This record gives sequence, structure tokens and C-alpha cells, in this order.
Amino acid sequence: MMIGLILSAYLHPAWLLLATGVSWALVAWIPFTYRKYVACYSLISILAGLFFYGYENLHSSEVKPVAEREQRIWVEGVIDSPVRRDGDVARFFITITSWGENQRDQNEHRSLEKIALRVKLASFQEAAQIEQWRRGGVIVAPIRLSLPARARNPHSFDYASYLYRQGVHVTGETNYQTVDMTPAFSVWASFQEWQDSGAKRIESLFPDPETAGYMKSLLLGLGQEVNPELESMYSNLGLSHILAISGLHVTLVSSMFMWCLERIGIRRRLAFVVTIFFLIGYVLLVGASASAIRSGLMGSVGLLCQVFGKRLDGKDVWAGALILMLMVNPYQLWHVGFQLSFAVTLGLIIFVPFSLHVFVRVPVWIRTLVAVTLSAQLVSFPFLIYHFHLFSPVSWLVNLVVTPILSVLALPFGYIAVVLDFFHPFLAVIPVWISTESLKWIHLPLFAIEKMRLPFTYWPHPSWWWLVLYTCFLVVLPISWKLGYHRKRDIMLTFVIFLLLIVAARQPFSGVEEVRITFLDVGQGDSIVVEIGDQKVYLMDAGGTMRFPAAEPWMEKRDPFEVGKDVVLPFLMARGIEEIDRVVMTHGDLDHIGGLKALVPHFSFGEVLVNGTAPSKLEGEIVRLFQQEGVPILTGLPGQSWSDGPGIEWKWLHPGESTFSGNDASVVLQLTAFNKTVLFTGDIEKDGESQLVQNGLTSVDVLKVAHHGSNTSSTEELLAVTAPKVAVISAGVKNRYGHPSSEVLHRLKKLGSVVYRTDAHGAITLVITPEGLYWQAQILDT
Repeated sequence: MMIGLILSAYLHPAWLLLATGVSWALVAWIPFTYRKYVACYSLISILAGLFFYGYENLHSSEVKPVAEREQRIWVEGVIDSPVRRDGDVARFFITITSWGENQRDQNEHRSLEKIALRVKLASFQEAAQIEQWRRGGVIVAPIRLSLPARARNPHSFDYASYLYRQGVHVTGETNYQTVDMTPAFSVWASFQEWQDSGAKRIESLFPDPETAGYMKSLLLGLGQEVNPELESMYSNLGLSHILAISGLHVTLVSSMFMWCLERIGIRRRLAFVVTIFFLIGYVLLVGASASAIRSGLMGSVGLLCQVFGKRLDGKDVWAGALILMLMVNPYQLWHVGFQLSFAVTLGLIIFVPFSLHVFVRVPVWIRTLVAVTLSAQLVSFPFLIYHFHLFSPVSWLVNLVVTPILSVLALPFGYIAVVLDFFHPFLAVIPVWISTESLKWIHLPLFAIEKMRLPFTYWPHPSWWWLVLYTCFLVVLPISWKLGYHRKRDIMLTFVIFLLLIVAARQPFSGVEEVRITFLDVGQGDSIVVEIGDQKVYLMDAGGTMRFPAAEPWMEKRDPFEVGKDVVLPFLMARGIEEIDRVVMTHGDLDHIGGLKALVPHFSFGEVLVNGTAPSKLEGEIVRLFQQEGVPILTGLPGQSWSDGPGIEWKWLHPGESTFSGNDASVVLQLTAFNKTVLFTGDIEKDGESQLVQNGLTSVDVLKVAHHGSNTSSTEELLAVTAPKVAVISAGVKNRYGHPSSEVLHRLKKLGSVVYRTDAHGAITLVITPEGLYWQAQILDT
């Protein structure tokens, strides 16, 4: 079934005819005994493929042409997700019931498609009111539509693909004042009311806001309530699964509920039935995430088996839950939470029984704990490095220690505190204290471990062939065990193969003889990553985000966008970079160096190159951060050069001992790699360019155009001397400065230079090898 869904997602529908022909050919040539299997599996895959195409057709977009024009339309729709407010913006999905180009002809078009809506808020009263909106409410509003943004940097979050897998093709924006919302009853709204009531109860029980936010996520699945720093620490150490409602929560809650039912005298079989209905309500209460639904389904089937005295294989229950969920929504197959939940559960079902036969002299509870931890880590590893490029080498040890403690203390006592609070708050004092203290003692060493910057934490984006090999390894493991290959030498061989796969995941031989230069799309700013084979990494600037303090406290964002944290850091992680040999701070402007603040805690640094002029306030703050880490701060003089290997040479061209300041004091470097020359110019302007020409410039193959293509730079004098074959311009989409200037573009066109622009092409990658060079653009020309 999954093969049919995946093929339909990525191939032309003609594959269905091909699959039919191939299956018929196989049936004709293979022995009669196996024909029914081939026919059955082929038919299932083809039917799954047809189902996927039908599902996609039902979820096609009617308003996408309107969104391409960024046009405003009047919409009537139903709120189809929880309303999440962050500062002065609220976001949620709505299902359109009718729409029109103006309010009078609003009912002209009928539709049932979803859009991702963003509502701007102007006051605290509006913020308080919109938090009362619930699923099922009907809204009428003028909405300006647009297309969701695609990924603009390699392996970065693709918002458009994310929404597409939610059945959403367009986004919309409106203001609170223009929206007319009519509440309406829905089952979802009732459960959300109960969830909000539980969240308020937790806030009253746990006075510390950080602890309260953590417990709301742990007990109710409200992940957006967790402190961003705490959430980041859990992610870095591989503990994020604890904050997601999963099998651990379902098992604990259902067991506690069953125990209570039996204590009050309810017969065991009836208790099983009541617990099934309780589980359904619990899954709805905690938001019905993929992992919660999967756990609830499997738990309910397990309880039904107990009621009827039947036994089912765990793999059959797992497969039934998978098929049912994919029949409801096949797009879930591409959701990260869905993938991790089902993959790890299958891994536990398959590998834990085999693992228990190793080290048989160790107590069974220790073997079980270790087997569960290692099996989960083994299976989740490829998913984590593919989606997040993050896997801590101590993740297995941290999970081995922390997960049982949280399962025994914080989680059960948290639920007990909430239940006891219904009777009297005083009864919850002891459970609250136990939960709070256990979290305090757990988080203290975890933050210390995170600050250690352990090696092999960031992993390069895996290749398809590695994913195939690793999957084959996981498939072969249980088969070989059943065939009897579990002697000591077999286990040692398996371990060696596993280590080789881990080494291969680091891609030790990738790009050894190449220089890779990535001009990141950081909006209106500069950030360039230069990778010299597998030896050296240079980071030239890191962009920056202009941020103004919120006018009022309620307008503060939970985790504001910051280009260093949200663009540069994810890219470096996706390249598996953990040490940056040289940081080049071209000059002190925010749009060049502001993002470095967020990067300092995450990497080791060799040295920092600065222009040697009196630092700006921001530049001084960042330099002090580096100095606290013991990183040397250096500068240079025109004519200085250094080599990073055969055929790879750097030259410092500017500034020297002069009176230049501001943009004209930008560091200018020239890289010669395998006889190809690249000139990096920072934000240098007319006077600085004139000085460069006087000092003796030569022609270059690639010019990083200065100052985002401003007409104060890239003078005819400079361009005549450098005569670049290719020019790269870093500028923000629809930036307010009008960069790049039409004059600069005209000069480059007159020279015959090929122009790449981050505002048009997203991130731009130049790869130089001894054989030549080639370019990659994140967004291709259309």
C-alpha cells in the first residue's frame, strides 16, 4: 500500500499501466504457487495509487490562480484547527464554504478547500477575544491570498510542501477588525474547551511559567507552550519524543484509569470497554496528533483483544492502524511525526524481543530498558538526520536515564496533581512538588551536557543510497536472527557493519577535491559559506534581522524569527559542519553580522577576521562573545595571502592602513581555487572600489556584487578591470531599497556577465573542482 502511495506521489500516472503490464508478465513466467502473491500485491499497490490520485483530485485548489495574483477575495469558511496566537498574530486553518471577488457575489463559488489564515491583531482586547475562537466557528472576511513560500536555502524548511501535505495550497491574511465570526457547536470545540481548562488548572498548580509550559506540553500535548530554550535542549539531546503524546502517555494513562476502575469494583471486562472509550476521549483531548492517534488505535485494539480473549500479533495491530490512518489521509505518510511514530513502534515490536536474548545474565528489567532505548534510537536515527540533521552521540544514554525517570515521576505525578486538584488544591501539593523537583534535577545536568558541544551532533543530509542501505540493514537484522545468525561472531559482524554505516552517514569522502561556495538567501543581507574540501570552513557574515521592541508585552513573539538561528544555523547543520575555521566579519552593519550572535553557542571557531577599524556597538558585542570563547580576533593588510591546500590561495585586498569607515571599510578577499578566481566585496562602495583598482586588481571569474547591487557600488571602473563572467547579488525579495539597482544590472548585462540573485534564485551554490566549475540555484528560472 505504501509503495503505491509513494509511486503515485512522485511518478506520472502512467506507472499504473506499467505496473499492470509488469505484474502480468511476472504471473506468466513465475511458478503457479507464487502467482497469487504477485497478483495480490500488485493489485493492492495499484489500488493504493488510484486512491492517492483520487484523494489529490478531491483536494485540488480552486483559489490558487487568485493567490498567484495576490488578490483579495471575500470568504465564508469554517475554522478547521486550533487558533494559535503568537504576539500580535493568530494562525489557523479554515475550510472555505463559499467565496467571491466581493461581498455581494460571495456565494458565487462553492468550495471545500482549506487555507492557512493569518489574522493581524491591533490590541490586547482583540488578542483575548481571538483566543476564545474555537473549531467549527464560521467566519466571513475579506482575505488577501498568496502562495506559501518554498524553501529558499538547501535542506531548509519548505513551508509550501508542509502545507501541501496538510491539504493546503494557499495562504491568506486579514485583520481582526474585518472578520465576522459566529460561534458554532462542534465536538472539537468541546474538547478544546476542556484542554484549555486543563491548561489553566496546570498554570494554577505550577507557579513557575517555564515548568507550567513544560507540563502543559507533557500532559496535554500543547507543544507551543514550552520555553524555546528548553525545547531546543530537548531537540539537541534527542528527547523531543517525551514532549509528544505517544505510546508512553497512552500506556500510563490507560493503566492508571484501569487501576482506578478496578479499585471501585468494576468488573475487568467492563473496565476494558470503558477504558477504550476513555482512550478515544483522551486522544481528542490532547489534540489528536499522529502519534496520539496511532497509540490510541493500537491501545484500543489491544484492549478489545482482552475483552474477547483473542491474541493478535503486534505487527498486525501496527499494520491495521497504519492502513486505517492512511485511508483517512494518505498525506500523513509525509508527516515527520507520523513517520517517527510508526517506524519506532515497529522497531520496538521487532527488535526488542531479539535484544532480550543478549546478555542473558543481566536482570530482565535492565535488558528491557536497554533494548527499548537502543531499538528506538536505531530506528529513529535516519529520520532524525534526514529531517533535522541532528543526532547527539549521547542521545541513547540520556534517553536511557531520563525517560524512565520522567515516566516514573514527572509524568504520572503531573496527571495525579491535575486529578487531585479537582477535589481540593491542597491535595495536589505533594505531586506538584515531586514533579517540579524532578524536572529541576533532570534539566540542570541536561543543559550542562548541551553546552559541552559534543562532536558528531550535526549530520550532513543523507544521500538516497545511504538511506536504502540503512533500511536494508534494518530489514536483514531480524531475518538473519531467525535464521540462526546470532552467535558472538555474528553479533560482532553486525556491529561492524553498523559502525561502517554510521561512518558513511558522515560522508567522509564527499567533496574532498572541491571548493563549495554557498551564497545563502538571508533576505536583505549577506552570508556566504565557503567549504574547502573537508578541511576548512569559512563563514563570511551571517545576515541579520532588524528587530524593534514590542510596543506592548502581549505583542511579544514566543520565538521571534532571527536569520542566524533560523537560516544560517540550519544550513550549517545540514552540511554537517561543527567547526568553523574562520569567521569573516566584513564590517559592522546588522544585515551582515547580526546573525553571528545566535551561532556562537553552537560551534567551535578557529579565528575571526575583522576589518581593523573602530568597531560599531554591535560588532563590539559580537567580538566580546568570541573572546569569551577564547577565539583570536585578527585583521590583515593588502597583499597578505595564505593557502588552504594545493591550488587554493586567499588574498587580503582591503582595507589597509587608511581612513576608510562604514561600508568602504568592508573586508575584501580574493579566493583562487583550481585557477578560478572569486572576489568577495562585502558592502564596499565607490571610494573603496577606486582604492582596490589603484592597488592592482585583475580579472575574476566570479564577482560577489558589493552592497546588494546598490548603484553606489559596482562602478564601471571596477567592472572594466574585473570583467566577471558571473556576478552574484545578495538581496531580499521586494526589499525597500530597490536592490539590485537597474543601473548595476545594466552594467553587468553590457559586460555579458551571467547574473545570479538570491531574491530571484534563492541560495546560490558554486562548486569549483580541478575539472572546472558548476552552479546550483535553489529556485530555478521559469
